[in-house]
Amino acid sequence: MRWSTRRTTVFIAAVMTVLAAWLAWAAPASAAAASVVYKGPSDRKQIALTFDDNTKVAPALATLRALQKNDVPATLFVIGSSVKATPGINTEIIKGMKQGLFEVGDHTWSHPDLTGLTTSAMGSQIGGGTDAFRATTGARTVPLFRPPYGSMDSRVAAVAGGEGFTHVVLWDVDPRDWAGGSATSIANHVISHAHNGAIVVMHLSAPHTAAAIPLIVGELRGKGYEFVTVSTMLRGDRLFLDVDGASSAGQAIGRMVGEKFMSGYDGNYFGPGDGITRAQVAKVATLVGGLHTPEVERAGSPSFADVPLLHDPQGNPLAYPFDYVEEAVAAGLVVGSLDPGGTMVFRPTEAVTRVQLAQILARMARQLKGYGREGTAGVAGTSGAAAPVFADVPAYAAEDVALVTALGLMSGYSSDRFDPWPAAQRGHVAVVMSRYLDLPALDLPPARSDPGSQEATAPGR
Repeated sequence: MRWSTRRTTVFIAAVMTVLAAWLAWAAPASAAAASVVYKGPSDRKQIALTFDDNTKVAPALATLRALQKNDVPATLFVIGSSVKATPGINTEIIKGMKQGLFEVGDHTWSHPDLTGLTTSAMGSQIGGGTDAFRATTGARTVPLFRPPYGSMDSRVAAVAGGEGFTHVVLWDVDPRDWAGGSATSIANHVISHAHNGAIVVMHLSAPHTAAAIPLIVGELRGKGYEFVTVSTMLRGDRLFLDVDGASSAGQAIGRMVGEKFMSGYDGNYFGPGDGITRAQVAKVATLVGGLHTPEVERAGSPSFADVPLLHDPQGNPLAYPFDYVEEAVAAGLVVGSLDPGGTMVFRPTEAVTRVQLAQILARMARQLKGYGREGTAGVAGTSGAAAPVFADVPAYAAEDVALVTALGLMSGYSSDRFDPWPAAQRGHVAVVMSRYLDLPALDLPPARSDPGSQEATAPGR
C-alpha cells in the first residue's frame, strides 16, 4: 500500500480554458510538495550515511554486513525492479532493520531521470521501490524519496508529495564510490568533508564501499560524530518525525506514548494516519482502563480460537495479544463473533472501524466510569437523546454512538453523518483515548459486564 492513494487522471473532452476552470472548481486539494533536504541541522554532531543501488548481490551484502558489524545506522533507498531479483539483499536489510539500524526509502521503480518524464509517468515511478519492498518483505518503509542521479525539479517534489513522501533526500557529501575508487580514497573524501548534519550518498553495490565503512566509522566516531538515519537527523527534538507536537492530536499522542498506553513503530515514526487492529485497540483499552495485570490468565480456556497464547524464545508467555484481549473481554469492552463454522473468533488482525471504536469507548464509559447506566439520567453528557442521530449508523450501535458523541469522545462529520465503516486511525485512537482519560468517573456501583452484546452475533462487524 502506497503512503498515499494515487490520484486517477481524468480526461474530459472540452475546450482547454473550460477544462482548467472546471478543474479549479472540482479537483480536490493537492497534497503538499515534499520538502527537499541536502543536509540536516548544524547544531548536532550527527552524520547520516545513505545508500542507493540494491542491484548487485555480493558487494551489497558486504556493505550491509559492514554496517551491521560496525553498528552503523543507515538509510537505504531501493529500486523497485531490483527488489524481487535480489532476495539475499532484502534478507540482509531486514536483519539490519530488526537491529534498529536500517530504514528503507524509495528510489523509484526503474531508476530513470525523472525530470525527462511526463508527470503521469513520474507518478508511476515514484514509490515503486518502497511498494515493491513492502510487497516482497512485509516490512515498513519510511516516507523518504531520493530521485535517481539527484535529478530534481519542482514537479518531482510535487509528485513525491502527492505520493505521500514527506521529504526528497539529496546529499552534500559524495565520495563517488560508484566510480570504483579505493576504500581509502572513499573514506578520505567522507572524512575530509564531514560536518554537522552531513548527508553522505554512497552505493551498496560499489566495489570498495564495504571496505571503506570501518575506516569512515572509526575516524569520525573518534572525532565525536554520531551516525544516525536521515529520519533521526530530521526529527531533532520532536517526539516523532510524522507528528506535529503542537497540534491537539500531537499532544494526545505525546500523552499516550508518555504514559505507555501506545508506542511508535520506532523512535522516529508513530504512523498517526495508519489503521489500527482489533487486538491493538483491545490492548490500548485495557491499559487506559487500568485493567492489565502481570499475570497471564485463562491460558487453558481461551475465549477465541484465533487469539493464541504466544511465548518468547525462553518459553515465557507473552501478554500480547492473548492476555490483553482476554482482559478486555472479561471487562466487557470487546466481543467476538461466530465464524461460518460456529467457532467464536475475535479477528485480532482486522482493522477497527470507527463504529467499532465507538462501541469500545461506550463500553469503557459504562463499565469503567458509570456513564449511560441506570441511575445516570440527567447527568451531563449521559443522555443519548441529546446526542446527534446519525442516519448512517447501524441500529445495533446507535446507542453507543449516541453516548460517545454526547460525552464528546467522538464526533460525526456532519449532523447526520458519522461515517461508521472507514478504519479508525492510530492518531484518532490516541485522541479519543486521551479524552476518555479526562472524563470524570461517576460514583456508581460497578456494572455487570455483558459479553453477549449484539456484536458477538454479527460476523464481519
